Amino acid sequence: MNVSFSNIIKVTLVLAIPVIATLYFAAEDWFNMLAILLGPVIAVIMTRIIDDSRAEQSRRLDIFRTLMRTRKMPIHVDHVGALNLIEVEFIENKKVITAWKEYLKNLGEDLPAIEQKDKYDAALKKRDSLLTKLISEIAKILNIRIEQLDILEGNYIPQGWHDDDLEQRIVRRSLLNILTGRAPILIRPDQATKINNPYPPVPAND
Repeated sequence: MNVSFSNIIKVTLVLAIPVIATLYFAAEDWFNMLAILLGPVIAVIMTRIIDDSRAEQSRRLDIFRTLMRTRKMPIHVDHVGALNLIEVEFIENKKVITAWKEYLKNLGEDLPAIEQKDKYDAALKKRDSLLTKLISEIAKILNIRIEQLDILEGNYIPQGWHDDDLEQRIVRRSLLNILTGRAPILIRPDQATKINNPYPPVPAND
């Protein structure tokens, strides 16, 4: 096998470079070289981690704010949307998920009839309590200091909104009872009002 002199030189240089570099560079120099080479890569990775953490915190904070804003309006579309995102954003937090499941279970239960005021108010109070617990657990994850009492008793809703919602529920339920045959439509004959005439009746013609 013929081996040229130039090939021997090339192989020798390739094998000798690591040895020469090891002898030439001190340990500190090697660390500096690694820092120069790996520094940008590490910086990109750390930036990505920080950005992901901030994005996650922002999404969680948005859920918290939405629940706080709509905590007296459980059927609001934003409230429902925030509830549906909890399982995604807080899946690793057991306390939040447990409180979330308890609240959803309560939302799936039928409320007593509005006419049964005591039972209806008690059911709403229990529902508010479960929501308060859920919001409180989320606040702890976000390092937001807020008392459960402030969550429960806070929030402002005009009385007109509450009255309109209550009236709409009564109308819908009454109409539904009629359409499904659970309640009859009462029809009463129109009774003409009798007028007391101070004058005697007109005599009949024979």
